[in-house]
Amino acid sequence: MVEKNKLVSATARSTARSGPKSLGVGFRGKLIIASNRAPYLKNKNGRYEKSIGGLVSALDPVMSATKGVWVASTPRVSKGCRAGDDPQDLHVPPDNPKYIVHRVPIKRHDMNGYYHGYSNRLLWPLCHMLLDKVYLKEFYWQSYKKVNALFADAIIARAKKKGGFVWLQDYHLALCAGYIRNLRPDLRLSIFWHIPWPPYDVFRATPHRREILEGMLANDLVGFQIDNFKRNFLRCVDLELGADIDVKGLFIHWKGHITKVKVFPISVDFKWFDAAARSRKAVIFANKFKREHGLNGRIIGISVDRLDYTKGIVKCFDALEIFFEKYPEYRGRFTFVQIAIPTRKTEPYLGYMKEVKQKVASINEMYGTKDWKPVEYIEQCCSHLELAALFRVADLMLITSVFDGMNLVAKEFVASQVDCTGTLLVSEFAGVADGMPGVTVINPYDSEGCADMIKAAIEAPAERKKEMMMLAREYLASNDIYRWVENIMDEMKGLRR
Repeated sequence: MVEKNKLVSATARSTARSGPKSLGVGFRGKLIIASNRAPYLKNKNGRYEKSIGGLVSALDPVMSATKGVWVASTPRVSKGCRAGDDPQDLHVPPDNPKYIVHRVPIKRHDMNGYYHGYSNRLLWPLCHMLLDKVYLKEFYWQSYKKVNALFADAIIARAKKKGGFVWLQDYHLALCAGYIRNLRPDLRLSIFWHIPWPPYDVFRATPHRREILEGMLANDLVGFQIDNFKRNFLRCVDLELGADIDVKGLFIHWKGHITKVKVFPISVDFKWFDAAARSRKAVIFANKFKREHGLNGRIIGISVDRLDYTKGIVKCFDALEIFFEKYPEYRGRFTFVQIAIPTRKTEPYLGYMKEVKQKVASINEMYGTKDWKPVEYIEQCCSHLELAALFRVADLMLITSVFDGMNLVAKEFVASQVDCTGTLLVSEFAGVADGMPGVTVINPYDSEGCADMIKAAIEAPAERKKEMMMLAREYLASNDIYRWVENIMDEMKGLRR
């Protein structure tokens, strides 16, 4: 069994090693980060506040330390608005400005094509290997190219010094490095691909596969979540471009440029979730939640997912339906809490939301009683503190993604399991299942097998649950979001030496 003091020391090492302010040390040129979404958004009161999310939480202090620039998109201001109402450059954090968020104004037509169209109706389903969801119009591609070029222009305009660092985020900006490289070959470019990279037989479905690959290879460093995604990318490069790849698969030589490809599994702020779960506010919220939903004295299962077809929510309910049918002794004793976070309000997401609700209603009607529902379905966003509170008291988490880049919710659950009483059941098709100890890997397509694993998790001895969760927590304490940033920063500092 993992000793408690080992976990404490691992947490201490993580905190000491990854003090956020130290991550910017060693950068001589200005750091420029580019992402579709801005790190600060306007709230209901008209004030700008930091976006919720581990990436922003980790990178905000890095940007403050380097006094860098974060380039993001924003809808173009309409004619009726005054220019001062929505400044293009925000000095953040608002209470103590350290860096600039530059918002690239994008016309509504181009936002529809670049974001809602090419990014989320072609690249998203393609990379998650759901070809039946792929949909393409020519203006999607034209807008995608145009917006990537707009990002490149904005980055170049703000990269005053030679040898600066540009860190692109995700599939929205696959072409950006190519446009930058043509005009500023001195800049050091990197992209982190947060979602899966599919096998070549799937990737070839996009007619623009060559342009996408060449855009990616304009970077000096390309990062992926797990080895499998990296191998898929290298094979696509090999079969589509015939580029020269070294025997270890670390470097790609293409058109006189060298690109390093490496795996960097993204993580969460372990220390924050650990502290949040222990807080008095979390305890009060969890007790109130259990009381209001009739969960006191019951075994609690939980999942938190965006209402996205890649998350396999229907697969989760298929397993639960079999569980309650096969193991009637758990009716009235076990409740599954599904927190469903609304996402894009377009098809096919609206249709998927309807399917999920119908499945919940069917299970509750079939197995529910006057004072008990098998599934507590909650369709709303929750704060991270509220989630940490629920994760701490849950007896198990069920992740049934049909394909996922990492699934940070699973890691948030582990970081919040301060009592080490819960079990994480995670899909083998989620990146978190790759290399993380202490978790139970499941196949979401095997509904009965998942049902059996739920029963096994509930009935596992308390000591075994504690041992497994402590293994997962020790790993996560040493491999938190700050270690992820630190590793990528170290690689970027060494580019082109």
